[in-house]
Amino acid sequence: MPTLDILAISDLHFVDKASHACRHADRRVELGLILLRKAWLRLEHSGVRPDLVVLLGDAVDDGDAEGAEQDLEALAGALRAFGVPYLAVHGNHDGPTSVYERVFATAPGLHTVNGVGLLVFNDAVGASDVTTRAEADLRLVEETSRSQPDLPLVALQHNPLYPAIVADYPYMLTNGDAVLAGYARAGVVAALSGHYHAGQGPIVRDGVTYCTVPALCEAPFAFMHVRIEGREVRMQGHALRLDGEAVTDVHCHTEYAYCGTSVAAARCLAVSEALGVGQVCLTEHAFQLYFDAEEAWSFRWQTEPDRVARAWRERQGRMDAYRRFVRPLRGPRVRLGLEVDLLADGRLLLAPEDAADWDLLVGAIHAIPGFVKGATPQAEAERLFMRETERLLSHRVTVLAHPFRFFRRAGLDVPVHLYPDVVALLARYGVAAEINFHIDEPDPRFFRECVRRGVRIALGSDSHDIVETGEFAPHLRVLEQAGVRRSDWDRVLLRLPSG
Repeated sequence: MPTLDILAISDLHFVDKASHACRHADRRVELGLILLRKAWLRLEHSGVRPDLVVLLGDAVDDGDAEGAEQDLEALAGALRAFGVPYLAVHGNHDGPTSVYERVFATAPGLHTVNGVGLLVFNDAVGASDVTTRAEADLRLVEETSRSQPDLPLVALQHNPLYPAIVADYPYMLTNGDAVLAGYARAGVVAALSGHYHAGQGPIVRDGVTYCTVPALCEAPFAFMHVRIEGREVRMQGHALRLDGEAVTDVHCHTEYAYCGTSVAAARCLAVSEALGVGQVCLTEHAFQLYFDAEEAWSFRWQTEPDRVARAWRERQGRMDAYRRFVRPLRGPRVRLGLEVDLLADGRLLLAPEDAADWDLLVGAIHAIPGFVKGATPQAEAERLFMRETERLLSHRVTVLAHPFRFFRRAGLDVPVHLYPDVVALLARYGVAAEINFHIDEPDPRFFRECVRRGVRIALGSDSHDIVETGEFAPHLRVLEQAGVRRSDWDRVLLRLPSG
């Protein structure tokens, strides 16, 4: 039986290089690339890897503007980067159809993916956006059904088809009734559209499941997961914006992170605000602020105190510059922090003069002196880890970053039997445990034990790539799996003072 998982997206209205200013303030046209990648990431976090991405038109806000073709090419590049097939339907904002079809390498007509037929319709847009389907395209549906009767068919178009939208603006096709009748006769299993930003459906008529996919460029930044199994259709909507849940992100990196790819403080704050994150703490690696990249990543500073003393004495690193950079950003929604590591003697890598004026310290174990990957046995690694964890927590850090990630990155088994011991230390020192999905797989069992012992839970995006910023759906799922209800949040989650 053919199966196909589709990531269905519509109406990005992306503007970056185009010489064009969108006149609709509610359209976050500048975030198009980020939102596209976030939709993919959201499905991955939900355990779904799409087989196909469908873009249902209005990829850009004005395809006739100078530079719009560059924006189309940027979107096509992002689609190619997913590594799966994609199809792009032309919308009324997308400019010349020939350019659009070339950039996205999507010709109208039949495309087959995983044994499912996808019919792409680039309908003719006339004056004042009045749109009509050509007679040849009306015939195509039934001709395809007759020639390939066992092929499940999914129709893709920009304009909504059903239910009818009564409005002054011409959302509907002028010959939409003929389209509906043809789909029913041909046994089309699903019809996906865009254009109407509020979206509608899914709803079944004459055996066809119709869905108008909401605009990704407007809050709540919604999209659809469509699963085809033979002739059965399931659709699930997702929204990137938090549903009124003002969470605190305790761990967001900046352009000062050597390990960052596309994060920048201003960009992260803008994305976080758009997605409903209530508060963000810009939290940078102290070891990357004190040393150049090569020395920082060598971790020699852990065991060579002279290097640390020289860095603190000579102030040639970027700590002072970072402090000057972030201080003007501080406010009720923006807090400032450091991610701090231990030296071999158990001290924090944090100069005395740099210890004050932070809203939180996030303690992290990235490397342990004496541990050699591939050589140190599991039992010894566990002993070293527990020693370092207690040393770290004794410094009264606010949050323990990505608990137990050390073992995953070391290629060792995660010692589930140590969960109660680490939670006991967190409780003793009053430190919160972080749910963190950056190169990590948080275990709800650990956080269930935290809740049982009264240990606060912190949510950290640990954003190194802008796509991670503001993405807390998986964190909230872990909370739910740990038995935490929405009504428990004030008691369970770490909140930072706003001033």
